[in-house]
Amino acid sequence: MNSGRLLVKVNRICAWMLLIFMIIFLVSGYAWWNRTLLPLKDAIYMHTNLDLFLVFFFLMHVLISIRFTLARWRVGHAQMVNLLLIAIGILSFWAILSIR
Repeated sequence: MNSGRLLVKVNRICAWMLLIFMIIFLVSGYAWWNRTLLPLKDAIYMHTNLDLFLVFFFLMHVLISIRFTLARWRVGHAQMVNLLLIAIGILSFWAILSIR
């Protein structure tokens, strides 16, 4: 399996995981606000601790999609684009961790 096919599969998995975590994030936020659907302690825990997974899958999905778009538009050298996107992903995740 070549790297393009593997990245497509990873991108789809990230999209599905992003959807799942976004639903959990919205439901837990609603439960925290209205004190319904979930116990308050569980809603607060889910809403505040699962956000890193949401950010991780969001970054993975977006950066892989940007890589495919730049390759389709024939922008830049492939290795340089890959390194730049990996650096952007690591720095973005590091920035989120430092804020947290």
